[in-house]
Amino acid sequence: MAIKSTKQALSSVIALAMMLPVAAWAELQRAAVAVQASLSLEQAWQKLEDFSTPHNYVPGIVRTEIVSEVKKGVGAHRRVYDEDGDFLEETVIDWNDGQGFVIKLHDGDQPMAPFERAQFRYQLAQQGQDTQIALSLAFEMPWGGFGQAIGNWIILPVMEGRLIQVAAGMKHYYETGTVATEADRERLAGGVTVLPAGQ
Repeated sequence: MAIKSTKQALSSVIALAMMLPVAAWAELQRAAVAVQASLSLEQAWQKLEDFSTPHNYVPGIVRTEIVSEVKKGVGAHRRVYDEDGDFLEETVIDWNDGQGFVIKLHDGDQPMAPFERAQFRYQLAQQGQDTQIALSLAFEMPWGGFGQAIGNWIILPVMEGRLIQVAAGMKHYYETGTVATEADRERLAGGVTVLPAGQ
């Protein structure tokens, strides 16, 4: 799913919500998945800490550009582009060396629409000789209870599906070193587990 198509899919929801009175912010909501990759934790971290690689495994992303002087660690800032040239900005806000990091998803000074806040976590954990890759998207909707309902009924299912595709692509890329294709993601998606919301 390209960046533009994701925005278009949410545009009607945003238009409806903008006609409603603003209420208290909805609670933080989360989608999370995990997949096991056949490589060591150290090898997986070498790939993850390279902040320039998401186009190798994220569906619809064709190019990554690091736009900050910092190339990794807190403050590292990248843009990920789809084939139409649209981009999403991602900035590291928490870095746990050897294990993972958290990025905020934004458009300039504003959070990624339609969210009030959106963060993405990459987390690695050793599983015997293999590595578990866990991915989660945490987001806060505006519009109070209405936003919470949209999050539960529409956003979470879409994001879970998206995360499954990303995790399958990461498994392929991490294990083979080659760019994941749609066929690769479809083949490996069945090995991705959807985690409970709290994880």
